[in-house]
Amino acid sequence: MLTEKAPHPAFSYLIYLGCAVAFFTIPFGSNIGRDFFYISSYLSLIVIFLHAKYFFRNKMNLILPMLFFCVGIGSILWMSDFKQPGDYINIYRSYLSTGKLQIATAFLLLFALNERLCMQRAFIVVALSCGLAVNGYALYQGLILNIPRIELNFDRATVVAYIMTAISLVMMQAILMLQTRYRLILYVLAFLLTFSSIILTGTRAAMLVYPLASILSLLATTELISRKRKIQLVISIPLLLLVSGVVFKTQIEKRISDFKTDIQRIDQPKVENSIISRLSMQVVAIHAGSDALWGQSAELRGEKIRTIVAQEPQLYGAMPYINVHLHNELLETFSLKGLWGALCLLALYIGLFVSSLRPHRNALLLGISFSLFAYGLSDVVFFSKEGTVIFCLAIIASVLSVKKSREPTA
Repeated sequence: MLTEKAPHPAFSYLIYLGCAVAFFTIPFGSNIGRDFFYISSYLSLIVIFLHAKYFFRNKMNLILPMLFFCVGIGSILWMSDFKQPGDYINIYRSYLSTGKLQIATAFLLLFALNERLCMQRAFIVVALSCGLAVNGYALYQGLILNIPRIELNFDRATVVAYIMTAISLVMMQAILMLQTRYRLILYVLAFLLTFSSIILTGTRAAMLVYPLASILSLLATTELISRKRKIQLVISIPLLLLVSGVVFKTQIEKRISDFKTDIQRIDQPKVENSIISRLSMQVVAIHAGSDALWGQSAELRGEKIRTIVAQEPQLYGAMPYINVHLHNELLETFSLKGLWGALCLLALYIGLFVSSLRPHRNALLLGISFSLFAYGLSDVVFFSKEGTVIFCLAIIASVLSVKKSREPTA
């Protein structure tokens, strides 16, 4: 116990097998995926305890897992302190679930960061298989079943777009890691496939974020691709966007029309308006959070928002969402968990970006971190169990995608 020896490789294969099963099954709405995710985290915790000196000797590898642990335990402590039955119970249940998932991620991430084995081949197989399966099913729903906004097996197209973004970024990086002369052609075809799937979700934020995240990840990639080829691919992405825009002209025009309609209704606060509602939610989140810097219950926040809206009717767009979330990850956290919760979440964002650049550049982690942060500007990813676990798995996958050059050092 508490040995400095590395754990037996069999533990690595078992833990990552559970993660792979979760990555495959959760996008299709299967609860078995979360079970495998938790089982893998329990096993990683046991192994970390038995080999504590090995896992704790590299202090830099503790930072990101500790940030995930702090954000997760913060949600659970907040829920334990304020939870009560009533109209807001789903808020507490969601943060309890995502908090546990973030804690589980902390243990899995610590295990992966100290992994000695090269898992790149397994990463490529899982990333390509899952990416093709999810995007293929998405196209089937959109093009064959003619579903207006594809939802896979969920009932929320927006969350599906976030899930598909993480999975697609993992797949795109895996293609660059292939040892074949056709990988650049495959990259172009894969981008058309994945971006088409994103369009079919009808999620405007994803239509903007996914191409930007792809370009950022591509630019940050080193060794896998020459500078000349990298520039060619970056230049080709706008052209691929244009091709996708022509093919899916109807879907894109509809979302643009919806956006214009929302803008035209800016002076009608009681009419359904996703753009104005988001702005209203951010305003009331700042006001409600400022009155409770150490956190508050969802019920108390709801009462404060009602008071604010009564005084400022133009903020009425926030009212339908007070028993769900306020569509901004950082401000939602600030309005419920107070300043300490917001600072923990901000530290996690910063930690992800720093870890993607130091000590070695991790292009996939950079793209995933950018997507997580960007989506958090207009939604709450860590409110969805499925969205949380897929992004966490993508972060773990990004760690395993990097070639192991040396053993962890103190």
